[in-house]
Amino acid sequence: MAQVSPGLKLVSLNIEGSKHLDLVLSFLEREAPDVVCVQELFESDAPLFESRLGMEHAFAPICRWDQDGSKAAPEPWGVAIFSKLSLRNVRVDYYVGNANSIPVHTRGKPETLYNALLSAEVAKDGTTFTVGTTHFVWTPNGEADDRQRRALAPFFKILATYPEITFSGDFNAPRGKEVFDAIAARYKDNIPVEYKTSLDGGVHRAGKLELMVDGLFTTPQYVAEGTKLVGGVSDHMAIVSHIRRAI
Repeated sequence: MAQVSPGLKLVSLNIEGSKHLDLVLSFLEREAPDVVCVQELFESDAPLFESRLGMEHAFAPICRWDQDGSKAAPEPWGVAIFSKLSLRNVRVDYYVGNANSIPVHTRGKPETLYNALLSAEVAKDGTTFTVGTTHFVWTPNGEADDRQRRALAPFFKILATYPEITFSGDFNAPRGKEVFDAIAARYKDNIPVEYKTSLDGGVHRAGKLELMVDGLFTTPQYVAEGTKLVGGVSDHMAIVSHIRRAI
């Protein structure tokens, strides 16, 4: 059996913009992770996360949006990595769109959402980890469409440039169907099989849906231990896991 090195505690969560910030931040304070991967974050909320959690962050916008009509103007909304540890070698790689033309999002028009893989290296106890997060192409009802299929090739091309990586996020593609399973064919799916959905039916606007759309994937250099989903935080459940590097 391969030895494993000391690891880091990781949480990944789609926070649904500013709708659940008190719940999200209280949960993260209790869990005290080393690294937090966040999807659907307004960039203007990042300083609150930093001050409450004592973390630094990196951010990648995928659109500009006024989610609930409360903003003075559409503002950057996307994915972020927060960490108590220093973020090094931060990368933002767009596999749909580019950083020079971030669109204003219109609900119901998925083409007004770009998609990027945000990654960074962190070091803990002398061990370096590469962590990434993404918000994959959205489709109605969790069914694969040509936009998702077209995104897979550039997404895999970006991932192939990493010798090793742990990446998580909202993949907008249910486990057991075409797109999620295409990712799981190349990278280890670390969500335990007993979980059938990552959507919180008590919070999600569509109610109870049995769709495992959030994921935690690893290359062989990493071991994910004690992975669990936690509800009551946002419209998606939080992924909590301890990531160790296999030696």
